[in-house]
Amino acid sequence: MAEKFVNDGKDLIFAIATPAAQAVAGATSDIPILLSAVTDPAASGLVESNEAPGVNVSGTSDLTPVAEQIQLIPKVNPEAKAVGILYCSAESNSVIQAEMAREAIEALGLEAKDYTVSSSNEIQTVVESMVGNVDVIYAPTDNMIAAGMATVSMIANDNGLPTVVGESGMVEAGGLVTYGIDYYQLGYMAGEQAIDILVNGADITQMPIGYLDASRCELMVNEDTAATLGIDPAVFE
Repeated sequence: MAEKFVNDGKDLIFAIATPAAQAVAGATSDIPILLSAVTDPAASGLVESNEAPGVNVSGTSDLTPVAEQIQLIPKVNPEAKAVGILYCSAESNSVIQAEMAREAIEALGLEAKDYTVSSSNEIQTVVESMVGNVDVIYAPTDNMIAAGMATVSMIANDNGLPTVVGESGMVEAGGLVTYGIDYYQLGYMAGEQAIDILVNGADITQMPIGYLDASRCELMVNEDTAATLGIDPAVFE
C-alpha cells in the first residue's frame, strides 16, 4: 500500500500507528508523511527529534497521560501491592509506555511486573499467568493488546482482576477504566497540519510533533465491568 501511494504520486500520505508510519517512511523521503497514534516518533526512528523532525515526517502523538492513569490504581484497589504491565514487546511505543508506567507504579510504592507477548496467540496464556500474581493489570495503548482486549477482559473480569488501560476503545472492550485522549481530536489536529502543509506551504521537516493538551483527556469507566468487579464507579470521581 505504501509503495502504491508513492508510485501514484500522492501529495501527502497519512499513516495511522507505528507499523504503517514506518512502512510509508521507508518507501519515500520526498512525499510529506503525517502520522498519528504513534507514541514517540523519535524513539520509533521516524523523525530526528519530536521538536524538529528534520525529515519528511511529522504528525500527532497519542502519548497518553501514563502517570495519571497509574494514579487510578489505588482507587481501583486500595490494597494493591503488585501491578502487572501487559504489552507487546515488539511494539516500541508500548515499551516506552511500559517504562513510564513502571516508574509511576514504583513511585506509589507498588511492585511492577512485566508480562509481555510477541503474538496475539500468547495473550490468553500470559493473562492467565497473571491471575494470583498481581492485584491490578495495566495495559498501555498497545495495538496487539487492544485487538485482543476482549480476551484480556474476559479472563481478568472472571478472576476479579481490575484492568487500567491506555485508551477508550480498550474500556469499551471490557477494560475497567482509562484516563485517555480523544482520538477524534488527535486526527483533527493532524488534519490541521495537512492543511498547513498543502495549502500554506509549511515545511514538514520543521513541523513539531503535535500533542493533545492534558486538559483534553477524559475519564472513561466501563460500568458493566465495574459491576462485575464490585467496584463503585463513584470512586473515580
